[in-house]
Amino acid sequence: MGIKLNNSFYVFVAVRMKSSRLHFKAMQNISGQPLIKRLVERISEIIPLNRIVLCTSLAAQDDAIQKFADQNKINCFRGHELDVMERFLEAAKLYNAKIIARVTGDNPLTDPFVMLEMLQHHEKNNSEYTYNNEIPIGTRTEIIDVSTLSRIHSQLSDPLSSEYMTYMLNRPDKLKTSEYKVSNHILKRPEICLTVDTESDFKAMQEVYNQFKGSPPSLEKIIEWIDSKEDNNYSFKEDVNSTLSKDVDCSFASDLKSL
Repeated sequence: MGIKLNNSFYVFVAVRMKSSRLHFKAMQNISGQPLIKRLVERISEIIPLNRIVLCTSLAAQDDAIQKFADQNKINCFRGHELDVMERFLEAAKLYNAKIIARVTGDNPLTDPFVMLEMLQHHEKNNSEYTYNNEIPIGTRTEIIDVSTLSRIHSQLSDPLSSEYMTYMLNRPDKLKTSEYKVSNHILKRPEICLTVDTESDFKAMQEVYNQFKGSPPSLEKIIEWIDSKEDNNYSFKEDVNSTLSKDVDCSFASDLKSL
């Protein structure tokens, strides 16, 4: 697809092998391919591969991420194990990124079309931070100015608290934030969960990929399929009261658990 992107825009994928609830999930097999490859495939449906960077740590266990990236000719940056903001900022220096879309490595169904719409909204409104809380958990992203990320990071008393990025960035009293609203009402399903955080999430994701023979269609079609299922072996719906922890996992603060 012939899209024209800002030369300084990149997609940064926060990914590590460490996970407290589903070990080595980045390399878990989904319909014949590692989860992280499924994520890159999804994003690169619309975002050029050379604009996608896997941001992992220097820890020995993350050598597997580097090896995977090298074998598949995907950009990979390795940085601080716990200070996620620093990892992103150092990656931004290397790639000369000024605006980034932040994606977590456990969300293989991240929607690149909404991502592009958010980027356009972000630039049009001269925002510092743009988010969306309407579409299913696990398909969202956030758009951030690197200069804003740097400013927030410099103000931290404890750099390791950078794992709470979402809460620090979503501060309309401090930053020019913007909530992007999707126009397609079918996509407005925040109660649907399509992240991979637990074993049951992983089985649910396998069901999605198996249903569509390894090539999931648009998010709209996936939602329609979920709604058509009379008997889900695995639930794709989240209790509203329990969504916060998963929502955190699907936005910047997924670093709370593993990234």
